[in-house]
Amino acid sequence: MKQTRHAFRRYSSAIMTDETPLVVLATFPDEALAEMLAEALDAEGIKAMVEGGTTGSFRAEAPGMVKVLIQGQDADNARAVFEEWEHQGEAIDWDNVDLGEFEDGVPPDGDDE
Repeated sequence: MKQTRHAFRRYSSAIMTDETPLVVLATFPDEALAEMLAEALDAEGIKAMVEGGTTGSFRAEAPGMVKVLIQGQDADNARAVFEEWEHQGEAIDWDNVDLGEFEDGVPPDGDDE
């Protein structure tokens, strides 16, 4: 079964300026995926921030989707990075990947082999 990642990062003062409009590149149901995308964007030199995640031990905003924000001028490059990131791993045939031995001897799906 092929899975795609659906897309957030901490506020970055480097991109939060009055001169540069921010746009939503993607939204995700959880913060982890949003952070992963923001890191992939950063690796390509595109500043990104995550909005809607938790701050410390509490949620900074109402529960819901987590957004990845970028500068509007980076939108085309960011979309290209997002498209590539979203489809990473699709070519892997997970049925043929050796995961080694499981600690309790039971595969994650609960079936004994």
